[in-house]
Amino acid sequence: MNILMANWAWYPTGGDWTYIHSIIDIYKSQGHTIIPFSMHHDKNLYTIYNRYFVDNINYRDLSSKINLKSGYKIATKTIYSFEAKKKIELLLNENSVDIVQLNSITNSITPSIIPVIKKRKIPIVWRILDYKLICPNATLYRYDDAQTCEVCKKHKYYNCIIHKCKKQSLLASIVAAMGGYFYAIHPYYKDVDIFLFQSEFTRDMFVKFGYDVNRTKIIENPYDCSSVNKSNSAEENYILYFGRLDKEKGVMTLIEAMKTILDIELKIIGNGDEYKNCMDYIKINHLKNVSLLGPKWGKELELILKDCRFVVVPSEWHEPSPYVVLQAFSHCKPVIASNMGGLNDLITSDVNGLFFNAGNSIDLTSKINDLWRHPEKIQILGNNARKMVETIHNPQRYYDFTMQLFSELINKNSL
Repeated sequence: MNILMANWAWYPTGGDWTYIHSIIDIYKSQGHTIIPFSMHHDKNLYTIYNRYFVDNINYRDLSSKINLKSGYKIATKTIYSFEAKKKIELLLNENSVDIVQLNSITNSITPSIIPVIKKRKIPIVWRILDYKLICPNATLYRYDDAQTCEVCKKHKYYNCIIHKCKKQSLLASIVAAMGGYFYAIHPYYKDVDIFLFQSEFTRDMFVKFGYDVNRTKIIENPYDCSSVNKSNSAEENYILYFGRLDKEKGVMTLIEAMKTILDIELKIIGNGDEYKNCMDYIKINHLKNVSLLGPKWGKELELILKDCRFVVVPSEWHEPSPYVVLQAFSHCKPVIASNMGGLNDLITSDVNGLFFNAGNSIDLTSKINDLWRHPEKIQILGNNARKMVETIHNPQRYYDFTMQLFSELINKNSL
């Protein structure tokens, strides 16, 4: 089977790429061909299909400083890309494609490619990795008052401009809102055969915003933990956060929680807009039990993860289905998480982790203390966590599910 995989980036960018890279490996191992469609970038992995990629977009042009010329130029590329439409037509003329999987395409490739694909009766599956199709900012989170948000329901995208949701920039928010209105008027999404979700929470949220539940399916993210040793014995005494250091990730709440448990060490891995605020808070409050290690990847990250007691995911937005939880589970590490979004589909309280009330540092302190003081509980929850990854997130289970779906859609579209 020839599977066209469309995504804005073709290089490691975070959790979304972890998913895409994993399914590429799964399909290739079964003899299928992956045809990428993406955007040019110096970091892109090599592919013979890169001549079909669209030009790179410099999103920095949509900064807080209003520049109408650059804004118009970016808008014409990020809302409806004539270049992507032309390039996908060329690709399909020169290559046989059985099915298309769209991933994160809205701000680069854009849904302009959908009619071209549909015209050829090629089935389209859209894997939902964020909330972009229902929220111009893609997060259902407002940065001006730091809270989750659903005010753009029923196509009220002007709220994105009012709250400057996109990068806290008026220009970027105007462009994002324009994109929402454009595709509300031109409903290309109706030509997508199936919207494929990572969790029940995200699917239910899309249905709440008006998506037809009959055109949705759920299959959890695959994660191959076969190469990870089945042991949750921690060599050192610390807990761990790893991921982006952005406001909605709740890292500041976690650091604040550490102020009254000075005998427990927290290591933080990652980078982002909140890095300086985190560093300043640690210095001002003389927190010697919290260390910022910067970004770590691959084996370096795995070694630090292997030796921690457990992992904390303090998100204050509706995470769809974060890979950091699966990474922790694969190492038999339980997770203390906020009761937000898709985290509720990954974690069961007192089975493979614990919940705390999002944004509540006092509650988080209590949960960290509780788990830290009970090593036998860490062992039990960690073992349960590993079993979940091995069963629910088994790569073969993902492959069987999607292959059945793909085959059904190909047969249906060939009639």
